[in-house]
Amino acid sequence: MRIKQALAQLALGVFMGAGISAASAASFDCAKAGNATEKAICADPGLSRQDEALAALYQRQLDMPDTGQWAAILRRDQRDWIVVRNRECKGNFDCLKQDYQRRITYLSHPLLQWMGRYVQGKCPHEGRFLDVTPGDGGQLDVEIYVCPNPRGNMLLQGRNELEAGQRLRVAESGRCTRTFQFAADRITVGDGPECAPALKGVYVRDPRRSPFELEGAK
Repeated sequence: MRIKQALAQLALGVFMGAGISAASAASFDCAKAGNATEKAICADPGLSRQDEALAALYQRQLDMPDTGQWAAILRRDQRDWIVVRNRECKGNFDCLKQDYQRRITYLSHPLLQWMGRYVQGKCPHEGRFLDVTPGDGGQLDVEIYVCPNPRGNMLLQGRNELEAGQRLRVAESGRCTRTFQFAADRITVGDGPECAPALKGVYVRDPRRSPFELEGAK
């Protein structure tokens, strides 16, 4: 028994001596840290815990069922975020901690799987597109534009919580209430009887548009 204990202590000493401990283990192999950002994450236990928490949230989002192309969109989204993180923060601990917290908040949104750009018609040359982004308090923000200019041609802006059956309602001025029925890679917009202009129809998610790009544009 004493021999086993001695061997266990020796193994632990070697492990700690290598600068890698259970408390500071990141979501990747710190022995292969290849840039200033990865080295900073491995050197700081708090950052390592943030990296592990973010990795778990990311995997949970990838495993969301019945969400169409969401997993492929999110993988590209995560790669975009990593590129920006490495470029902007490098090895700056404060910058990394703030960036990780923002990203953790983003990936924690309960309705994140519906994020993205949904297109009706032949955008960007004609038609309309609908952007869905995270709202506060677990709500969704929805904006509809005429293609191709998202800055000067907004037709609708609203926010609400998703109801049972994955339906969102947006009340506009007057008596107009529109409905947004969510399904995998599609949103069906329904106009109330007093709504103008008419925005009804099916909007299909564009897999080329990253939710991270939308997040950064807010």
